[in-house]
Amino acid sequence: MVLKALKRHYGRDAFKVNPEEPFRALISCILSQRTRDENASKATNALFTVASTPQEILALDPAVLRRLIRPSGYFNQKAKHIIGASAAIVERFGGVTPRIRADLMTLPGVGPKTADIVLSYGYGEPAIAVDTHIHRVTKRIGLLHEKAAPADVKNVLENSLPREEYSYADGAILRIGKEYCKPGKPRCGECPLEKLCEKRVV
Repeated sequence: MVLKALKRHYGRDAFKVNPEEPFRALISCILSQRTRDENASKATNALFTVASTPQEILALDPAVLRRLIRPSGYFNQKAKHIIGASAAIVERFGGVTPRIRADLMTLPGVGPKTADIVLSYGYGEPAIAVDTHIHRVTKRIGLLHEKAAPADVKNVLENSLPREEYSYADGAILRIGKEYCKPGKPRCGECPLEKLCEKRVV
């Protein structure tokens, strides 16, 4: 029901994954933490213009790295994560970004969401990356109980959808959270999931 409503609203061909080089997907996701998409994009482009491999990043002066990624905010912490992840990829994975979720999650700055994004956008493997928007929407519409953890959301969505629908569901539910099901003032009357939602504000 939810997927059908989303496709009626956004169209069946929306939210196709645009493949990205796995290492860039990884670094871009680290830079996107706690900032707006446009800031993360600006920092990613600036960095990859200068250094686009783990080895090249490790060769950078840390001060230069921090300057390049400054637009993303929290640049001191993110620089440490980027250096740590790059070193681990070189030392433990032969310079190749891991393709196994558990391996990705051993890298500094990489949690479940980032690992899933790398798998989906970098390697084209179906995965639902549960962020704060997807977490909020799925609970509000009643797919899970209020205290459900992100891992619970991931399991429910991936176990109830065909693998070929993961990317669509991920993108569409994320968009619902950004456009309609906002934390403070949800736009319930305009939301395409209003009739399916248990917590709609009438």
